[in-house]
Amino acid sequence: MRGPWRAAVALALHLGFFAVPIALVLGLLAIALYTFRYDRGSGLEAALAALVVGAVFAIGLRAVLSTRVDPRGVALRRDEQPQLWKLVSSIADAAGAEPPDEIRVTSEPGIAIVEDTALLGLRTRGRYLEIGMPLLAALTISELRALLAREIGMLGGSGTAVTARRCARTVERTVASLTSGPVKWLFGGYARAYTAVAAPVSFQLEPGADRLAVRVAGKRAAITALRKRVAIELGWRDYAEEFLSMATTVGHTPDVILGFRAFMDHPARKPALAERAKQAIAEGTDRTDGGPPTRDRIAAMKQLKSADRELDDRPAFGALREPRTSVPALEDELVVEGLGARLPWPELVRLAGAAQAAQQAAQLSSAIEQSGLQIDPAIGGVLAAIHRGQARDLINPALNPGLDPERLDQAAEDMLVELLGGAVVDALVCARRAHHELDWGGPPLVRLAAGGQPLDPDRLVRPAVADPRLIPGLHRTLVDLGVPLNHLRPPEAEPEPALSGIISPVQVSGTGYELLVTDRGLVLLPSQASSTKRLLSGALARLRKAEYEQLDELAATPVAELRDQPGAHWVDTRDVATARLVQLRAGWTLRLEMYLDEYAVSALPAEIVADEEGVAEVELSSTGDAMEHGDPYGGIGELMGARMIVEDTTSGANE
Repeated sequence: MRGPWRAAVALALHLGFFAVPIALVLGLLAIALYTFRYDRGSGLEAALAALVVGAVFAIGLRAVLSTRVDPRGVALRRDEQPQLWKLVSSIADAAGAEPPDEIRVTSEPGIAIVEDTALLGLRTRGRYLEIGMPLLAALTISELRALLAREIGMLGGSGTAVTARRCARTVERTVASLTSGPVKWLFGGYARAYTAVAAPVSFQLEPGADRLAVRVAGKRAAITALRKRVAIELGWRDYAEEFLSMATTVGHTPDVILGFRAFMDHPARKPALAERAKQAIAEGTDRTDGGPPTRDRIAAMKQLKSADRELDDRPAFGALREPRTSVPALEDELVVEGLGARLPWPELVRLAGAAQAAQQAAQLSSAIEQSGLQIDPAIGGVLAAIHRGQARDLINPALNPGLDPERLDQAAEDMLVELLGGAVVDALVCARRAHHELDWGGPPLVRLAAGGQPLDPDRLVRPAVADPRLIPGLHRTLVDLGVPLNHLRPPEAEPEPALSGIISPVQVSGTGYELLVTDRGLVLLPSQASSTKRLLSGALARLRKAEYEQLDELAATPVAELRDQPGAHWVDTRDVATARLVQLRAGWTLRLEMYLDEYAVSALPAEIVADEEGVAEVELSSTGDAMEHGDPYGGIGELMGARMIVEDTTSGANE
């Protein structure tokens, strides 16, 4: 089924979602009235049945229809940014679509029209155009116009198709917002049926939106914008991981967007990101919105006959009024709370690099302390221990217990190189013989004060770590560089576990617990919610909201505080020998084999006891009414690593 018929059928199905329950209740009431004329008792029973069915439908519809969209980012008023509003309005006129109610700037590298709807998409409450600041930093005016035209053009096609698409997006969003319960089970079935009918409608709107982009921005700009959008998304992930993380390390605010522009324009980054984007487009791995692959859209654009427009190569920031002042102001509103005063990138990198080196030196001292070896934790003592062949025993406490045994030797070498190299840099920084220097093309450079030469700590220490016979030569080199060999840091306190996700609830020995998955172990908290309350939360919006708020509160609480709560238990990853995740048709079971000897640091329920060899088995099982927060299953996989075997009983496959 193609063309307007599919959209019409989708809308008819959607209207039927509301009409069928109403018709059913009215039919029951009509039967009750008819029966009442001949048998009052039977008529009253039929009327009561109609009221019960009507109440059930009303509760379910209330849960489904209560979903709202909260706009993200910072709103740009028309009088504050008239140029951007004029650009958007002109594109909306060309598309034959209504302009958005608000234009909002977000911190993510994307651009989208977000609609807040009523009646599952049949009526629009508000329409928001979200533009990511990273796009404004890396695109030109022409490329921005092309992406805006593509998004707004999706609203300018056939009215039936646009409505069917809006309903489909609302249905998908509603299903995702519902908790486990009868309403989600029933509505999920309808959502799958409606999506199967309506999904192709979006594909039918895509060519028209791309033709509009070519018409208003030119073929060259439209194609370039598609490619650059993929590169920007890849670059933003790298930028956030490599550079924005430094801001939280030192507690200061950087120039986020100006820094991203410098990152994207660096001679080493630009061609590498372009090549990665080209590969992602060719492989079709760039699809994030469910639309056609970018490679197909580019191929279709190339076939269009259109007079190319003159390119406007000004930065997309040019669409903003006074970008020198408006961009920092927008950043201040979007920035993470709790960061200190703004610092230039060179100074921030200098502080962050020094903090990282100090942390690595402290981690080296911690590993030595936990190893139990009688080793001087200063640099000179570590060199002597490596020369004696104690490198593996020294660094073993710092390794991930879930590592594949075949990778342990290389992982031990890499970890010792990283921590020893960090300790050397820390010693040089503390002695004012080196500092960290900003390099948008890679990690911060370590620059020696004497002579200004760069220092690569990995290249400096790895040969001697790999071959202890070279330790005397490394010793002489460090002395020549002026490294204080007596330098050390106090052992680092055990880091606060980082939360990966929550599953609420799970069953352990017949008792319900909230399972919090961290990067260092599992926290089990006694569950306070009954199964009845969880089932009702699937139907009642107020209870559902309360459940989500409770999970948000748990996620925001420091793990150390949660572990100290009454009845809380802790499964430390260092005590886990093996893990087996069994996937069942109705859920899953996680079986952990644990060492509970005198060195164990886990705190388990009293009913879990070890055998004569100090080994115990802990079994966690899913429940049918469980809710999730974050990425708990990915966290379990990373936590257990090579120790975990996945058994899928639904297909008979093991991993």
